[in-house]
Amino acid sequence: MATQSSVRISNQELMIQYLIENGETSRAQLAKDLSISKPTVSLNAEKLLEKELLVETGEGLSSGGRKPTLLNFNYNHKIIVAIDLNRNQPLIALSNLSGKLMFSTSLVMLVTESKPFLIQRLTTAINELIISHNYDMSSLGAISIAVPGVIDDVTDKIFANPQDNLWTDLNLKKVLNEIYHVPVLMKNDISMAALGVKHYGLGQDFDDLLYVSAGHGIGGGIILKGELLEGKRNFAGELGITRLDGEKTLEDQIGSSAIVDKIKSDLAAGQKSKLTHDKDLTLKEIKTAIKAGDDYLIELMKSSAGMLGNAVANIALILDLEAIIVGGVLSEVGDLFIDTIEERVKKIVPFDVKVSRSNLGQEAGIYGLLVIGKSFILDQLIE
Repeated sequence: MATQSSVRISNQELMIQYLIENGETSRAQLAKDLSISKPTVSLNAEKLLEKELLVETGEGLSSGGRKPTLLNFNYNHKIIVAIDLNRNQPLIALSNLSGKLMFSTSLVMLVTESKPFLIQRLTTAINELIISHNYDMSSLGAISIAVPGVIDDVTDKIFANPQDNLWTDLNLKKVLNEIYHVPVLMKNDISMAALGVKHYGLGQDFDDLLYVSAGHGIGGGIILKGELLEGKRNFAGELGITRLDGEKTLEDQIGSSAIVDKIKSDLAAGQKSKLTHDKDLTLKEIKTAIKAGDDYLIELMKSSAGMLGNAVANIALILDLEAIIVGGVLSEVGDLFIDTIEERVKKIVPFDVKVSRSNLGQEAGIYGLLVIGKSFILDQLIE
């Protein structure tokens, strides 16, 4: 049975959502469009004005009597800092309660840097981002962080691959909470990318989808019935540690580092290729060689994409998915990577599954972090 408090919260959420979607309007129009009584709208509007979640923006047009006072959502009531700790080059972004990415900056960090220095550089960047865009530090409502690896919700310990250990033992959630005195939310980076793709990218038209990140690591984020699936232990979507055959994980076979290592080994053994060297290879050079028609690299990429296609096709089959959206640096190597995945999915899955390359690039995780940051702040303010 709904309590008076739950009804009030529900009404306030409806009013805020309406203003976010439609912009400024009058109390009377809110009451009409939301099918809520005018006194109820007025009472809740006053409470939201007191909390500064709403602002009065002027007078509207009169329909014969006194001009109505217009209301709008106060997007600048709080701001969100989102941090995507993607290996050694974290992306830091700032947004207000619109949830839109407004400003961002990135840092290059080295594994050899001391832990206290990493924290200092990170917090300096956060402070500069906030202050340089004319926000007061007191307006910070939450910090949301995406980290590579699986997070234990009880201990906040991060379980990650050894190569991603730059952030695993910093106790970053506690440290940032003590510095800024605001809630700090910490989530898996690929799960946040999946959420970003659902709300801001090509996933907006689908309720059931798989986001795959194919890069240094191989990971997945699952959206079912429009909601992020994390699992009881936050292991949902950990695609990279699956084994399709033999003892090697999928990540050990087709992660970008594994592919580069294989290319170097094959070239050293005499493999013919359009690559001009086998030292410090970059994916950009590999992409250029593929574009030039390098048969060896084309077949290698097709083989890697085929393995990934088999894996995601089986997930699509088990979960009855509508779409598979692929991101990460390997997705940018060439159309053949996405095309091969799509071919494998079509061959295995007996129903239509849309396969496409993500349009959000490296910012996918940031958008997901803004989604959870905004939702958390509003939940705290509407009570």
